[in-house]
Amino acid sequence: MKLKGIELPVNSVIIIALAIMVLLMIAAFLMGADVSPSKIEGAWSQSCGVLKNTHNCNKSFVDSLKVVDVTGDGIADSMLTICRAKFNDQTLTKTYCRNKCCNTVIQEGSECENNDNRDCEFGFGKGDWVCTDSHCCPSDRPTWDATLNGGKGGCKA
Repeated sequence: MKLKGIELPVNSVIIIALAIMVLLMIAAFLMGADVSPSKIEGAWSQSCGVLKNTHNCNKSFVDSLKVVDVTGDGIADSMLTICRAKFNDQTLTKTYCRNKCCNTVIQEGSECENNDNRDCEFGFGKGDWVCTDSHCCPSDRPTWDATLNGGKGGCKA
């Protein structure tokens, strides 16, 4: 019979602990980042405008250009972070994001990063393009040769 007096405080402590956990989960959910597609789209438009109008589509600004916070941490995110969120791919390069923003038309010898063929997907003409030795080449001539064209380089089969 003496144990019945202990049941009420133990039950109360458990109920209070569960209530606190539920409140914390609700607070975390409500305070979480608002990464809505419209917010990301707005941030993308704004950062693209700055890259085009202020930095003349220079890809070196893609990872340093900070305009809007989309991750919810209170710090403005880089255009690269915004680009990766917009296209839902954390592996996208600065070159890809610049090309996508500025509608860059890839030509033979255009720069690409990390041999990532996606940097060359906006190629002029038909066929696939590949990134080889940090340069875009058409798939029918997939090898970059720095000695061609008087040392300017070119693609060869």
